[in-house]
Amino acid sequence: MQITRYSEWDGSVPAVVSGMPNADYHTHASISASGLATISQYSPAHFKHGPVSDSTRPKEIGTAVHEAVLEPHLFEHNYMLTSAPDRRQSEYKEAAKVYGGDRTLTAKEGAHVTGVQEAVWMNPLAAELIGASERELSFFAHDPETGVVVRCRADAFAQAPTPSGMRIGDLKKCADARLDPFTRAVVRYVYDLKAAFYLDVIAWATGESIPTSHYRFIAFEDAPPYAGTVYEMTDDWMARGRRFYREALNRYADCVAMDEWPAYAHSETLTMPIWMEREEEERADEDGIQTGEDDE
Repeated sequence: MQITRYSEWDGSVPAVVSGMPNADYHTHASISASGLATISQYSPAHFKHGPVSDSTRPKEIGTAVHEAVLEPHLFEHNYMLTSAPDRRQSEYKEAAKVYGGDRTLTAKEGAHVTGVQEAVWMNPLAAELIGASERELSFFAHDPETGVVVRCRADAFAQAPTPSGMRIGDLKKCADARLDPFTRAVVRYVYDLKAAFYLDVIAWATGESIPTSHYRFIAFEDAPPYAGTVYEMTDDWMARGRRFYREALNRYADCVAMDEWPAYAHSETLTMPIWMEREEEERADEDGIQTGEDDE
């Protein structure tokens, strides 16, 4: 697999690119997993409108956590951890003049970031995967079915002499890293769509496939003790995710071709979901018991 430095990349596709700035990656004229997730969960119009770009403090702290875990050497160089209890203190304000407010952390924020960093690296499977990986590689390819340019950026990508040794680490913060709650998060945020898309884009970009089980979610909780674990993906998850991204990608290609970006249907029937029907049936049964009705 050939990796091209961003400064030397001529923009040709397929390509595996290192050192690509975040802003350039996110504004590249291609479709990513997050874009497909927006189309899948909402509509092409929501994708075309684009995400709200205003930064918030939680987003800034999330970026700090991401860099501290995946690229600790850069984190130490780019961030200043202060002992200031809040951002109103002179110590924080002086440091922010040098590092910028988004890269200057209060005592509590710094403890949070380093707490997550230490917890993730204490997991031997996570540490082994991250330690052996290239971080923030950008993959570009043409979708074989529609011809549109697609992209993905792996948090951690471990390359090996044989395709079977290649692995992907996908860092995910969550409220609860236990199996059932994290499973619900996978469904809610269509993480399976992203996983399947990443595997396929990397295969198209490199000509090498990665086994499903080598896609790993590194899930960690966003509050002390920052507990977490590593989850392997399975074929049934990947099949579901591939179905979702394929539907969204085909729809995206049609929208590009026609330059039409529809939102929701003009009219729909408000049907009662199955879970609510069951609740109503159970409530009716309970009411029958309470009123003394007997079956005849």
